[in-house]
Amino acid sequence: MTLPGHSRWRQARAPLLVLAAATLVALELTAFTYFSDRRPKDACFLGVFSYQLFAFWLWASMVPVVGWVSRRFPLDGRPRLLNAMVHLLAAPLTVLAVILVYVTAVFHLGDLYPQRTWGDAFGHAWARYFPFDLAVYAFILLGWTAAGWYRRSRDRELRAAQLETSLQEAKLAALRSQLNPHFLFNALNSVSALMHRDVDAADAMLARLGELLRLTLASDGSHEIRLHEELELLDRYLDVERIRFAERLAVTLDVPAATLAAHLPPFSLQPLVENAIHHGVAGRARGGRVTVTARQVNDRLQLRVTDDGPGLETSLPAREGVGLRNTRARLRQLYGDAQVLAFRRPEAGGLEVLVEVPWRTR
Repeated sequence: MTLPGHSRWRQARAPLLVLAAATLVALELTAFTYFSDRRPKDACFLGVFSYQLFAFWLWASMVPVVGWVSRRFPLDGRPRLLNAMVHLLAAPLTVLAVILVYVTAVFHLGDLYPQRTWGDAFGHAWARYFPFDLAVYAFILLGWTAAGWYRRSRDRELRAAQLETSLQEAKLAALRSQLNPHFLFNALNSVSALMHRDVDAADAMLARLGELLRLTLASDGSHEIRLHEELELLDRYLDVERIRFAERLAVTLDVPAATLAAHLPPFSLQPLVENAIHHGVAGRARGGRVTVTARQVNDRLQLRVTDDGPGLETSLPAREGVGLRNTRARLRQLYGDAQVLAFRRPEAGGLEVLVEVPWRTR
């Protein structure tokens, strides 16, 4: 939220900067004139400065006028010939207005033109200052043009960044919406299988599934959550799988408390654990063990999901289902090349899946 005082300062900042620049130029020209050999012998520094300051403050008051003409007829706009002709006409008219006001004020209030008529004073000022004032007009015009180029370039960059962000958000939302039906389909298949042999277990699984879906739907749609929130989602999922596999499934969580505040995409662990259960536990009569570990390694969060199943066949690449492909795509969208999702076969056998993302706690 922008504070009212801050907003007023932003509105007044540009005119103040213009006046400050005009004052600085007047001071520099005064010093150059006063300390040069061309200055009148009886001239005082403050007197010369007052005339220079008045002249450049007059030009400062013309900056909005030149800016309006520049916006209405931009040098780089079309039709270019017409816009150039407008500025060729506006430049001498603006200079004429500045010199008229300057000469009139100085003639009646100052002593710069003693013993001269107003017409003589105007003719003298026109002949002396017209080329310089044309250069001032051109300088202001080029400044407005350059500011317009910068503003348009910045707006284009901002729009491009907003479009890129919107695109990334849309891709992540699509990936996340794809994951939920995939998990739900698998869970309902498990319930269907249990209904024919253990109605109570199927009923308990539906209750656990309801809790998991409640947690999922209650999320605010963030693309990152804390590790402890991810573990809560994982625990609800494991409640469902423990009913399905009973004593055939053993799960070990090795997650230090120092890692619980780290951020990662929601449902990053669930597809990995599901893959480990599917390939390392489901096909074995005696079941198996799945181990989830988390570590902070320098500025990285490392997550490992390991099972003691048959592992990978060395001659074949790992086959990735919907969950794993989805997880890999979300990691790539969020972190680019700063993420890792890799498979390896531990020396003790089985399969280990490594996820590595930048360490973030905010």
